Amino acid sequence: MEKRYVEVKSCDLTLRGYLELPDGASSESPVPLLVMFHGFTGTLSEKHFVLSRLSRRVVASGVATLRFDFGGSGESDGEFINVTPLTEVEDGQAILAFGCGLPEVDQERVGLFGFSLGGFVAINVAAREQDRLKRLVLLSPGMITHKKMERMFRETGEAGRGALRVCPEFVTDGDALDPLLAASSFQKPVSIVQGTGDQAVPAPTAERYKKAFPDAELTYIEGADHAYDRPDWFAECAVAVVNAAKKL
Repeated sequence: MEKRYVEVKSCDLTLRGYLELPDGASSESPVPLLVMFHGFTGTLSEKHFVLSRLSRRVVASGVATLRFDFGGSGESDGEFINVTPLTEVEDGQAILAFGCGLPEVDQERVGLFGFSLGGFVAINVAAREQDRLKRLVLLSPGMITHKKMERMFRETGEAGRGALRVCPEFVTDGDALDPLLAASSFQKPVSIVQGTGDQAVPAPTAERYKKAFPDAELTYIEGADHAYDRPDWFAECAVAVVNAAKKL
């Protein structure tokens, strides 16, 4: 496996990430690619390194991966206070375009993966970039909880998690991006993986998404929490994600 540091420009910011290629990938022998989006306040590795670990397993199956920190997150430029759902969708489009232009990538076999709120972003990117994609893979895909954030803004003038605060546009941008409407317009196959014990993104959210997509399958991981932090939960999650990636 080759791991390569990469950069891409989006909204005047430099986004930083990693391209991981399976052995033998080249311009003469291009491979499928899974572009992976992290969640809210997360990074390209995510809690308990769940995205890093999933990436290694996907690459071992013969599929390249591309992971970036969104603007304002991790090692990428920008401040988190300026992040909105729309800026992350724009970042996602820039990342996807970069991945599709790589010489080692088979442009007919590109998929998009989103974890948690990265799933919300991936769905909206997929609806805009459908022609670039063969498949969408969602792990515990989230929705923006407008009522909670609006209440926090009304009571305290700010919302977010810990020291990471979001701007009011986070809510208004979220209103402008309807993930269920976007899902209904995406005509390619979709694989959804969801833990039944997830408290951050309850399991019924995944069912709503499944019903919205024209062609979706939903795999439940019994008892699994949002981070899939028990070995058996992660193992089941990894099998489901790798099986979806191998369909690219």
